[in-house]
Amino acid sequence: MVTTGAVAERRTGWTSAGWAALYWVTVALGVVGGGGSWLWLYLASEEATRGATPDRTGTNPGVPMGLAGLLAGHVVGVVLLLVTARLARRGRRSVVAFVLLGLVIGSGVGVALSLQLTAGQLVAPWPQAPYTP
Repeated sequence: MVTTGAVAERRTGWTSAGWAALYWVTVALGVVGGGGSWLWLYLASEEATRGATPDRTGTNPGVPMGLAGLLAGHVVGVVLLLVTARLARRGRRSVVAFVLLGLVIGSGVGVALSLQLTAGQLVAPWPQAPYTP
């Protein structure tokens, strides 16, 4: 039996090439966002954020602010990846897998770039030196 006009279509998990491209562009932008959020953690923990107070004992007060920025950046990334993966992929399991893949790529490359800029430190050492007025 011959069917006229039938086109053999290769099934992939992508809904279209355009949506797939949008997903991968979102992942690439996530590298920038991931690097920025990891760098924010380091910058928030810098000694300069403490000011001129002589007491350097205790925990670094900038770390919670840095962790909040890191968490906010990753939440925004997950939401954007979820939207684009849902448009680009067929099936819920595939969407979840690609959201996790995009998050790992964006955050992993981002932390690697941030470590290159901060001499291999996620947070600034605390205290760096005793305070001398």
